[in-house]
Amino acid sequence: MAEDARVVKLDAKLFQEPLARLAETMVQKVFREGSAHLGAPPFVGEDMAVIIRHALSTYDLLCYLNADERRIEDCDWRPAYGVCAMPLVRSLIDCFFNVTLILQSPAKNGFWYRQSGLKKVLKGLDDDSERYRGDADSEAYIVECRSAVDLSFMRPFKLTIEEILGSPDWPTLGRYLSQKQKGATLNEHQTLLQTFTYRAWRQYSALSHGGMEGFIDFLGHFPVGMYYMTDFLPKKLRPQIDNSYVFLISAHIARAATVLLAMITELQAYCRFDGANIDQRVAQLWIVLLPILEAKELYDGRYAQLMKDSRMVAA
Repeated sequence: MAEDARVVKLDAKLFQEPLARLAETMVQKVFREGSAHLGAPPFVGEDMAVIIRHALSTYDLLCYLNADERRIEDCDWRPAYGVCAMPLVRSLIDCFFNVTLILQSPAKNGFWYRQSGLKKVLKGLDDDSERYRGDADSEAYIVECRSAVDLSFMRPFKLTIEEILGSPDWPTLGRYLSQKQKGATLNEHQTLLQTFTYRAWRQYSALSHGGMEGFIDFLGHFPVGMYYMTDFLPKKLRPQIDNSYVFLISAHIARAATVLLAMITELQAYCRFDGANIDQRVAQLWIVLLPILEAKELYDGRYAQLMKDSRMVAA
């Protein structure tokens, strides 16, 4: 089998742990200092820190599942385990979307993000209450949940049920991209996000929904569905599929790293946090990831100029 000319060999040691440490630095900065830099209530920085920590944990899980010692030494490990975790890259894209939409107007959109989340929780409890009416255990649990939401997320911020239920829903990525301005054009933020609907990025969404297009599309040397069905394939083909997994997962991890780094770059460009050499670390990681097609596209399309304007340069 000829090697795919698009395959780029990149040593994960150059970005995997450095990126994880940088992301954790950003979690601490946003949680502790975010309010002052964002010009928004403290809970906005706290909510964003949760999103970043969620993205970092997702990235860590992908790296953990595919570590060399795990793949090589664990006799119970299977390529299908890593393949079925691929849709988590879509989760990273959604985290990137949420963070960057909040950054469009932190005070306003930060409130919107929280109110919309509370609205969905309260409406969900209303639905549960109606569905399980008369069930004493369920009713007691619902009352307990309402009380926790009220005490932890509403009263401390003087939010009322009326204003929460009157808040518009926070959009999904797809719905946000469909909201075009007059003249049927996308704004700058939408244009950036639209990048994640093309090429390999598109497949992560298909896989997360179990769509057929996800299984028959290529993300490496073979259609993804073949990694699940090797026992149905000719025996001579099976080793080739197993051996090709390293190319598939290399691209997969690099794309996950690209999304996480893009999120950190957006935050640093907006907040301009001091200390911890964040600017230099961001710039150095982009240099490492540039051989990746998707990273270069984002860098050339946005981050080269954004970093220049923000004076983020490698040491």
